[in-house]
Amino acid sequence: MRSERGYTLIEVLITLGLIGIVTAISVPVFMESNERSNLWSGSEQIGAAIRQTRLKAISTNNTFRVAFACPAANELRSLILTGDPAVDDDPGRCSDTLDGDSGVIELPTGVAYSVGATTSLQVTGRGVFSANGGAIPSVITVTHGGSTRTLTVSGTGQITFTDVH
Repeated sequence: MRSERGYTLIEVLITLGLIGIVTAISVPVFMESNERSNLWSGSEQIGAAIRQTRLKAISTNNTFRVAFACPAANELRSLILTGDPAVDDDPGRCSDTLDGDSGVIELPTGVAYSVGATTSLQVTGRGVFSANGGAIPSVITVTHGGSTRTLTVSGTGQITFTDVH
């Protein structure tokens, strides 16, 4: 008489084969989802920094600057402008912190952005944007792997996101 307990070798191999097939299908989907998540997080961080800077400028009635590549590549921060060009335009300004400056915003690993010729966005106490070294509307391209997302910042601070694959 044969015992009914346990599994045959064929049943175990079929089960392991099915697990392998499901894993082979799901890993690329997971990797793409993770890449897209990092891309969206990075672009939303940039958008949030621009919105927060505009809010700070309006609420304090001061002029602020969103400085890109500040203090290093793929980082940015919001800086209050003092009105003194010796302070505001100092090459080491990104490394200095004045009352009203934000902390350094670091994007997720692998996420990069490009602002073209624009070095910074400036927002007045009335919420009006201008681009230093570029033009308004200003386009910021965020990339991660093979995916791209763009942010367009208007003169009034409205941010429009567009997905490009």
